[in-house]
Amino acid sequence: MEKYLLWLLLCLSSSIAYADEEDWYTYWAIGTVNHDYPSGLNSELNFLETLSGVDRTETAFDMFGFYWPQAKNSLLGFVISGSVDRFESGLAELQITQNLLGISGMRFFGSEIGDGFFIRVDAGLAQVTFKNNFSTVTSEHGFGYLLGAGYAFPVSSESRILIGVSFSDKQVNFNGEIGNSNWKSTTFTVGGLW
Repeated sequence: MEKYLLWLLLCLSSSIAYADEEDWYTYWAIGTVNHDYPSGLNSELNFLETLSGVDRTETAFDMFGFYWPQAKNSLLGFVISGSVDRFESGLAELQITQNLLGISGMRFFGSEIGDGFFIRVDAGLAQVTFKNNFSTVTSEHGFGYLLGAGYAFPVSSESRILIGVSFSDKQVNFNGEIGNSNWKSTTFTVGGLW
């Protein structure tokens, strides 16, 4: 009986992945988003979505994230995070893109980087772009921040999966046309840290 118990413990321990600590990491993620727009824009876009033949796609992303280990189980680096809200109807299109290029920090509460619960904080340059079939309007650069939390687990010696929820706020100005405004979003993403 002891021989089978030992064999079972060896099998279970070999199936648990431990990730090696790297000199640097890259992070990419994709997910879904709920936007909170300024100045009554929420109700206008929600109405647009109800019109016949209009398809709406809301996508969140983190890309070009590069991080370096700092203190125990902590990373510091930079990442581009944002979202796309796209409306399509026949030949007409409208797309609202929000971007945040920020300094980013992650702190993991498990046994190693990329393991267990984590928190994330980003801050940096924000920008919002409106694009339709005829024109593109881009805001001036403003300030933005992101606060997030989630759970991470290693899947191999070099790969980790991160599941996270975050809130971001981008404060931008459209050359006096709209004035200073806050563009908020709540995201759910699944990403990889290598």
